[in-house]
Amino acid sequence: MTEPEAAGAMDSMIVTTADFNEDKYKLLQLNPEIEKAITTGSKVFIVGAPDARAVLCTEDKSYYIKKEDTSNLRLLTTHTDWSKPKETSDKRTIQVSGAARFHYLLEHKVPDPTKLRALLLEAPYEKPKRDAAQAKRAKLSKLYSMSDLVDALQVSEHEVSAMLQEIHAFEEAGTWRLLKPTYQSQIFTDMLDTIVQHDWDVLAEPGVPVKEFLNELEEPLVAIRQCCKLYGSLKAVNGEDHCTLDPVKVATFRAKSLFDEQAAEAQFQAQQEHVALNPADAGWELDQFMEKWKLRVPDSVTVNLEMLSGLVLVKPQKAGKPTRIVYFPEDLLSPEPKKRFEQLFTMQEKWTIKQLEPYIKYVSVLVSLELLEYSLHAHVAIVGRWLLVARHKRRCCSSTRALRVKVTRARSCTVDGDLKENTCTLQLLVCII
Repeated sequence: MTEPEAAGAMDSMIVTTADFNEDKYKLLQLNPEIEKAITTGSKVFIVGAPDARAVLCTEDKSYYIKKEDTSNLRLLTTHTDWSKPKETSDKRTIQVSGAARFHYLLEHKVPDPTKLRALLLEAPYEKPKRDAAQAKRAKLSKLYSMSDLVDALQVSEHEVSAMLQEIHAFEEAGTWRLLKPTYQSQIFTDMLDTIVQHDWDVLAEPGVPVKEFLNELEEPLVAIRQCCKLYGSLKAVNGEDHCTLDPVKVATFRAKSLFDEQAAEAQFQAQQEHVALNPADAGWELDQFMEKWKLRVPDSVTVNLEMLSGLVLVKPQKAGKPTRIVYFPEDLLSPEPKKRFEQLFTMQEKWTIKQLEPYIKYVSVLVSLELLEYSLHAHVAIVGRWLLVARHKRRCCSSTRALRVKVTRARSCTVDGDLKENTCTLQLLVCII
């Protein structure tokens, strides 16, 4: 509505209607995308559990509904004629049927694949049960359809579909499933052993027919196909599905297996000795790990630590102690920047740029910037699209150096600067909300 002319405003009289109620109406500030969805008749709905924040969803995005208090009382009316009265002696009567002391804003909700993964792993896909009691328990487990997942996660269907693809879920009988991690690991290990036994060339096109794995392994087709997709690709050749594996994914699988074995052994020893696990003993000594890793992968695959970017942390030790490597996967961290930084700095107090970059480069960057609470002794200047943070270093150097972070609207955050990894470490990086 347009504002009344100053002269007209003097001739107006505001009255309340008989059904006036401050609680009857609520104001919601719409962004252009939501306004367009409503005016074009697209699907717009609000979801929310009693113990969770309300969420407004469109067909492809979701937003938290956030309360915003104001200092002014706004009167709500259906009056739309703000022209000046024809006769100056007339008084314009404006009927007010409600009032608003606050309004609601929309804040983009970042989809969280870790929550989706947790839901699907409540009843993961396993090898079909032969025991009657086990089969009965499996039937009682909660399975999720697409609509169930939209309700549980409180995000749009489009966002759920994108997350399902990201975590490599598959649909079976109208519900979405994930292979049980231990079952998935066991199947793929058997597939790799079979490949070695038969000397199959599965790392190059066209790969190996899927039926060959079915003949060798007593596993369901859906599980074998899923492993092919997880660690490579499926392609039809002359009407028959062929499986080709990705060398890097095979190498990372073997690396994770080593960490799983080490964790299981450490847990067993701690139980035998009736002591708590020592975090300092997590992972492997780097040289020992590299030696074992090389023996686990096909001869044609050359392993290097770049393959494990975003999966592991290399942690130098004090003088005289060998460097260690620990499993710390990026995809299990929260997608919300603040929570992610909390998780990162709980894991270790100081980070080099090289260590930190794999864990922040895919974090969603919205339209504004903030320096998180972990920042100490920082001076911030915004120059165009660059955020400059000058930091005074302790111990390692006394001078001030600038860390430059380029932020785009895409899902990326590019870090560069003149900090030297061997002399300066970061206790905090900048940039993301």
